Amino acid sequence: MMQSCKKPGCTDPNATNYNPSANTDDFSCEYDSASTFELIWEVNHMFRNDSFSYFTDFYDDSNNLIQFSRISMYVGKTQYAKNGVFNFSDEAYVLIKPDETQYNFGPIEDTSINNFQSLIGVDSITNHLDPAIYNSINPLSYQTPSMHWQMGTDPQNWSYLFLVMEGFVDMNQNSLFEAGEYFVYHIGGDEFLSTTNTINFNPTINSSNEFIIQLNIDWSKAINGINMSTDNFTHTMDNIPLAQNLVANCVNLIEAN
Repeated sequence: MMQSCKKPGCTDPNATNYNPSANTDDFSCEYDSASTFELIWEVNHMFRNDSFSYFTDFYDDSNNLIQFSRISMYVGKTQYAKNGVFNFSDEAYVLIKPDETQYNFGPIEDTSINNFQSLIGVDSITNHLDPAIYNSINPLSYQTPSMHWQMGTDPQNWSYLFLVMEGFVDMNQNSLFEAGEYFVYHIGGDEFLSTTNTINFNPTINSSNEFIIQLNIDWSKAINGINMSTDNFTHTMDNIPLAQNLVANCVNLIEAN
């Protein structure tokens, strides 16, 4: 039986040392410093099979009528790989919100990547830095509404809010949102950091040297299995089981489009 011969080399056509006859990438690719690409996530926000929008009627898994008024989620420190073999880490963070669809992570050179994993939340070092050190356009700077708990003077007691979800829930199922019928989910703290599943993607590169990864975020997955009429409030430590459920659900939030 004849076996195909592996020919190692650089298999990325955008590299300066691209080898068209190579059939096995040996991670030797080199790039012209002028040949950089803007790494962009294009995100389609959904709720199950519908497009997501604020103040729109949806239903949770317990058939409670709900509306969202606010969602924000930190994602970053992404590990990019080719066929599961690590290539590089992007240290940037973005603040994902359903009313924003494009997120620029800055320049990259290696365009051979085809999968990634990302933190949901902020790593345990960055999480205890002062947001005031960042330029106002940085997602890690102070936000309005706030995405940071600054409790006391010791930074070890501080934390970014990794995930915020707020809105209304029809607790008595009379098709109305009445006084007190709301939900608030604020998740933060080092032990509530999570990592996405591995996400495989097929990027596109346009004429503007933008390396685009198209993704779906289905926000219904964040509340999977949660009865929002009874589990409607957590500031993390005051309802740890609910916080843990939300964190566990979020690893499935992001998928390739």
